[in-house]
Amino acid sequence: MWMPYAFALLAVMLTPTRLTIALSSPRSSAKSKMPTYKFTPESKDYDMKVTSLHRYAVKGLSGDPLKSAHFKPGDGTFEDDRRYALLYEKNSDQFDSRSPEWLHKMNFLCAFTDPKGMAKLDTEYRVESCDEGGTTRTLTVWDRSKGRTSDPLVRSDLACESGRDQVARFFTERFGEKVVCVVAQTEDRHTHQFGNTSSGVKNNDGDTRLIHIINSNTVKELSGAIFEDESYLRPTMFRPNVVVDGLEPWAEFDLIGKTIESVPKDGDCDDNTMRFLVTSRTVRCAGIGVDPERPEEEHDIPASLIKHFPEHGPYLGIYAVRVDGEKNGVLSVGETFRVIQ
Repeated sequence: MWMPYAFALLAVMLTPTRLTIALSSPRSSAKSKMPTYKFTPESKDYDMKVTSLHRYAVKGLSGDPLKSAHFKPGDGTFEDDRRYALLYEKNSDQFDSRSPEWLHKMNFLCAFTDPKGMAKLDTEYRVESCDEGGTTRTLTVWDRSKGRTSDPLVRSDLACESGRDQVARFFTERFGEKVVCVVAQTEDRHTHQFGNTSSGVKNNDGDTRLIHIINSNTVKELSGAIFEDESYLRPTMFRPNVVVDGLEPWAEFDLIGKTIESVPKDGDCDDNTMRFLVTSRTVRCAGIGVDPERPEEEHDIPASLIKHFPEHGPYLGIYAVRVDGEKNGVLSVGETFRVIQ
């Protein structure tokens, strides 16, 4: 049995290009008390750079890389992120499209309930305006092993009910359990997110919409601990909206309770800036144990986190909610985040 160790004070070092946080004590057992993080920067001019952005239109399916994410007034997450979901029909009585509430991921066909099956599919989601008015929201699904040059398994417009029904029939036939493709029927706005956490509901007045941030250096450290190869695990395995660099591993946990502001690449801090309150850590589940690039493999990521980093437990990543939703905003690759004191 591991004996718990007392944690020494955290050493927080800030340089113009890198925010650093270090634990100076040995690792403790999984039962040890979580360390207390203290964020006390002397300057806001550190580099927490946005290296990639991702949207997952249908819960559980692969994401689309974005160069920029545009936010309209009232938007709490990327346009259409987890706007749709494949709800098991047996659980359909729990969902009201006119007044949707957050549901646990076990109610859906997704990476949590069938990680290997979902990893074998490659998807693309496109939003396009029609000449005659209106918007199409086209989902295309391919067999990942055959590539996107092969014929798609299904292609449908999720903006219309018939398209959602077609998608539901495809997934029902492929996975052997009846599902319905659901979306919140609240005008033409993305007002409900089928997220994996109730953090938004608890920390944002019941609003389910939030963004998921992954520190690439944390993923590298975990990958090195498990595989002795820092590049084996990819940040996108953890299904982030935002991947950042410039933080020491695990330093993102120190931002919980803090407000971060996006800074445009040209340094022009006007209406393009956006502010997010970091609300909680991300607890990991078995759903991220299968990398779509290597669907034949399966790794117990939560167990590995507890084994190699017991001081943090089965957590990797953070959630944040938008706190200046009354204005337009743009978040782009290459921007940085700074902490608002």
